[in-house]
Amino acid sequence: MNLPEAKKVVVNLSGGLDSTILTYVLVDHYGADNVSALSFNYGQKQSVELQKAKTTTNKLNIQHKVIDITFLGDIVSPVCANIAGSDIDMPDIEDVLGDPQPPTYVPYRNLILSSLAFSYAEANDCSAIFTGLQSHDLYGYWDTSIEFVSRVNAVSHLNRQHEIKVHAPFVDLAKVDEIAIAEKLNVPYEDSLTCYEPTGDVSCGRCPSCAERIQNFIMAGVKDPAPYAIEINWG
Repeated sequence: MNLPEAKKVVVNLSGGLDSTILTYVLVDHYGADNVSALSFNYGQKQSVELQKAKTTTNKLNIQHKVIDITFLGDIVSPVCANIAGSDIDMPDIEDVLGDPQPPTYVPYRNLILSSLAFSYAEANDCSAIFTGLQSHDLYGYWDTSIEFVSRVNAVSHLNRQHEIKVHAPFVDLAKVDEIAIAEKLNVPYEDSLTCYEPTGDVSCGRCPSCAERIQNFIMAGVKDPAPYAIEINWG
């Protein structure tokens, strides 16, 4: 995995598995003093992930800012199962396979998060933004693709004085590949939460996001230490 030369970088840290592993990678490569993390409260059902993000940043001793964009949840709750208070039923993995836009999709979330990260990066003299976007899940979103990243960067290229690029080093990896990287860095997986519908910090084990996480830990031959509401056969 090639990382660009940069003095200061910012990472979009949701508190999920992808972004948590990525944050450890960045601190290992650039040093804690040169990494800042952004997290976003958009009214997500899994808002406990923000506490997980805080745990990670405290352990790594990096700067962390949580930005309130709950207006996004207010806007998209009629169509998104991922928002607290939404009437949309949470699907399981079988429901979303082959669906180009499953009900867990948050309309234009990643474009909004990227824009805010650009603003933060310019204000804090960072030259690179990192995101854990991953396009190889069994269900996917148009705004997790490498084309999305490329087009966002094309807009940023219009900036006349501050060159900033978004980098998505995991976009061509599967989660099992990320876990292999995390094993070398001793990432504490329990400090991340991937579930769309947790109870406290206990993952449901049934939603599409849980299904992906569980499957990839089994493929990696690693038992996930995160708590689940159902019994998991780790093989």
